[in-house]
This record gives sequence, structure tokens and C-alpha cells, in this order.
Amino acid sequence: MLLTSANTTMNGMSFFTDPTPYFDEWRERGPALIETPDGQRSWMVSRYEDVVQALSHPGLSSAVIPGGMLNHTDPPEHTRLRKPIARAFSTRRMEALRPRIEEIANELLDAWQGAEEVDVIETFAHPLPITVICELLGVPEEDRDEVRKLTAELLAPATMAEAYGRFTAYAERLAATKEPGDDVITELRDEPNLVSTLVLLITAGHETTVQLIGSGLLALLRDPGLMRSLADSPILIPEAVEELLRHDGPFALGVSRVATSDVVIGGVTIPRSSQVTVSLGAANRDPSRYSDPDVLQLGRDPHVAFGHGIHYCVGARLARIEGEIAFGTLLRRFPELALAAEPEWRESFIRGLGSFRVRPKP
Repeated sequence: MLLTSANTTMNGMSFFTDPTPYFDEWRERGPALIETPDGQRSWMVSRYEDVVQALSHPGLSSAVIPGGMLNHTDPPEHTRLRKPIARAFSTRRMEALRPRIEEIANELLDAWQGAEEVDVIETFAHPLPITVICELLGVPEEDRDEVRKLTAELLAPATMAEAYGRFTAYAERLAATKEPGDDVITELRDEPNLVSTLVLLITAGHETTVQLIGSGLLALLRDPGLMRSLADSPILIPEAVEELLRHDGPFALGVSRVATSDVVIGGVTIPRSSQVTVSLGAANRDPSRYSDPDVLQLGRDPHVAFGHGIHYCVGARLARIEGEIAFGTLLRRFPELALAAEPEWRESFIRGLGSFRVRPKP
């Protein structure tokens, strides 16, 4: 059955503003053929157990587009590509970045002192992770504005195709001209898929964290009791980051797969060659796994915001560290932070805030 188109609105609400009613409908129907919010016909998998099954199913391929990008390959190609990237993003290396990330966070928040009102996205949520990933990869400082623009265009449905070509051209130029150094690009220089890997790492390496910081802070501002608890007990912040990822993770719509054979998910047969969308956001709000799933509550079971199985996000450790430091520093320095205006949500494949203004109160 083809569900109601989600490309416009459902009950007057855009998916990009609030995906919750879409999640509810998708889970109620179970695996079913729908028109997704990006205008594609796809089988939607949305219940938690079904999502975990789908993300591990050998009959659902990640190779949905050409180009050899890590997240669009299957074993053995995926295994070969992932190994050097996983080594470059090792837990030990990510943990060693903590002092530098704390330094960047404090430098950015210094500019908030005495300000009547600031945009969280422009002044903190975006510059923090883009500085970190660019330093880690070895992207020159003078290129960061260009990288930010290319990423925004790549993630917007209307400009994605054209932006991918420009981003690829930039990555090719960067890989060819960059001087060797103590960075990830130097480590991966001999990898045959370096260009597509750079596009993925630059994009996913900061935009997902922008969304975590932005939507996470908004959720905390709307739950002042939890916000005060975290300000009083910073030891709870890592646990809060996990709940914020579950509650409103960056991949609300989900990830794409294609069926290489007839596949049974949740008791429903998905025909061979079908496009499949696996909704991480809907799974993370599944009431059969989480009680009161739309409410923030620490101490819940693990989530699938970073995926599951062999495609589990290679940058998950870095994202968690950045989130912990971002919220910890914000709450320490501005415990009385207040919302200045209703935020604006952008239309993007990685759901996030376009504008988010607050009043800093030290």
C-alpha cells in the first residue's frame, strides 16, 4: 500500500519541522511502500526490531549509488575501505583530541560574553565540529568557508546533485595539492577511494554534530529540570548525550538500501530490486522499546542513531566527545541560557536547525 505523501505536510506539519507524526504512521503500518519526505518511492522500515534486522540483513545492499563511498559499499569492498578509516578514527586518537576540543569550545563561547543574543548554529554548533574535523583531516583553515557552503548545498535536496560535483572537484584538488602532515588525509593518501572518502568524512564529520548540538540544546531548553540537573551534575552529561541522540538524532529519515533478493522484514516480503529506507529516527521513538519515547529520560536502552552492524558510524566516538564537551562547556559557562526566539528548521537530509537564537546569561 502506498502511504500518504510526506513530501509536503502531514496535518499541517512539515517532516523537517517535526517528524514525530510521520514516525508514528510509519510504525503503525509496518514495512510498507511509501513516498518519502524527499519525494522517493521506497519501502519504509521503521519499527526498532525491524530496523535492527534490516541493517544486518545480507539481502539489503548499501550500494544504492555509484562512486565507491564507504557508506554505499558492501563487503568485501566495504571491509577494505573501512579498515584504514577506522584506524584513523581510533578511540585512542579521538580521546586525545579532548583538550583541543575544549579549547575550541571555550574560545567560541568567549564571544558570547556580554552579548544580548546569539545564534547557536552560527557561533557555536557549526564552527566547533567543522574546526575539529578540518584540523583532524588536514583541511586548510582558508578552505573552511568553502567546505561549509559545499556541505550545506550537498545536504539540501534542491542542490545536492550539482553540489556533489563541486565537492568532488574540491576534494580532488585538496588531495592532489596538500602538503604531507600529521593528519588523516596524509594517512589515507594512498587509498584508491580517497576523494569519495574525503567527501563523506568532511560532510558527516561535522554536520551530524552540528545537529546534535543544536537540536540537543533546544531539547534541554524545553526541559529546564533536566538542564538544571546536568548543570549541577556534569557527570550525567555523557548519558544525556546518548538520550539526545536517541530523541532527535541527525538521520531522522534514515539510510537507504536496495533489496538484492526478496527480503522478509517484520513479516512483510519486500520484493527484489526495491528501494528501502531504514528510519533510524522512527526506531529510536518506538514505544515498544522505549516508554514515553517522545520524552527525554536518562538511562534508556541503547539506540540506533549511529546505525547498527557493519555500517555503524566510524565517527561515533568523535561525535560523542564533541557533544559531551559542547554541552558541558555551555552549561558550565551559561547555566541560565534562555531561548530568544522560536528556531527555524532547514530542509536537509541531515535534519537540523537553520537558525537558533538564545540569550546568554552567565
